Amino acid sequence: MSWIEQLSLELHARGVPRRERTRIVIELDDHIACEPGCEDRLGDPRALATSFADELATSKARGSAFVAFAALAVVAVVLVVSQITLARLAGYPGYSNGISTLLFLPAILGMVVAPQIALVAGTLAAWRALRRRRVASLPADEIALIHRRARIAVGAGLATVAGLELYVVDFSQRLPGWWLGLVGGLAAVGGAGLIAASRTLGRARVITSGAGGRAGDIYDDLPVLGWPWLRVRPWLLGALASLAVGLALGAFEAHAERSVFEGLQRGAFEGVAAAVGFVVLGRAIGVRAAGESLERGTPGPE
Repeated sequence: MSWIEQLSLELHARGVPRRERTRIVIELDDHIACEPGCEDRLGDPRALATSFADELATSKARGSAFVAFAALAVVAVVLVVSQITLARLAGYPGYSNGISTLLFLPAILGMVVAPQIALVAGTLAAWRALRRRRVASLPADEIALIHRRARIAVGAGLATVAGLELYVVDFSQRLPGWWLGLVGGLAAVGGAGLIAASRTLGRARVITSGAGGRAGDIYDDLPVLGWPWLRVRPWLLGALASLAVGLALGAFEAHAERSVFEGLQRGAFEGVAAAVGFVVLGRAIGVRAAGESLERGTPGPE
C-alpha cells in the first residue's frame, strides 16, 4: 500500500468527509509527484491524518455553532413578531378559549421555556466558538462541548417552532386569519432553518478528534463568574440565575398585563423553569463541570 493510499484510509477512519479527503489527497499527491521521495519528510500518514482530522473537526465545530446561532436568531425574530402582533393587533385570546388544553400546554411550554434554553445554549456555543476562533486544533472534549451546546440549542429552537405552530392550531378559531397565516408561515421558515442547521451539526460530528485537553465550562467563557466563592458552589450560580430570570420576567409581565399578581405568577414559573434547566442541562452545556457535585463543586460519585 502506498503512502498516499494509507493516508486516505486513515482520513476515512477519522470521519473526514469525502470532499475534504479528496482535496487533501490530491494536494499531497501532486506534492509527491513534484518532489519524489518526500514522504519521509511529510511523516507518518497516521499522524498526519490525525492532525488534519483534529483541525477539521475544530473548524467544523465552530462553523456549525455559528450556523445554529444564526438559525436561532431567525426563530427569535419570529417569536418576537408573533408576540408583538398578538398583543397589539390580534389580542390575546385567553388560554381557555382554544380548541384543547392538550394543545395549549405544550404550545405555551414551547413558546416560554424552550426559547430560554435555546438562548442560553446557543449563545454559549457561539461564544465559545468565537472566543476560540484563532485556535487551530481544540481538545476533543471542548469540541464535544460545543456540539452539545449547539444540539441542545437547535432542539430547543425546534420546540419553540412547534409551540408556535400548536398555538396557531389551538386558536385557529379565535385569532384573525392574517395572524395565523403570518405566524404559521414564519414559524415554518424558522423550522426549515433549524433543520438545515441540524444537518450541518450532524456532518460536523462525524469527524473524530483525538486532541487532548479539558473542555472548560461557563467560568472559562465568562471570567466575571470566576470568583472562587461562586465556582466552588455551582448550585449558587443556578440559584442566582433563576432568581434573576424570575424577577426580570415577572416585572415585565406585571408591566405588560398591568397586574402584579400575574407578574408574580409568571416570575415564579420562569424562575422554577430556569432552576430545573440548570439541574437537568447544566453539565451538558458546561454550566456545571462534569463530575462536580452541586454542594461543593468537588468531584462527585461516578
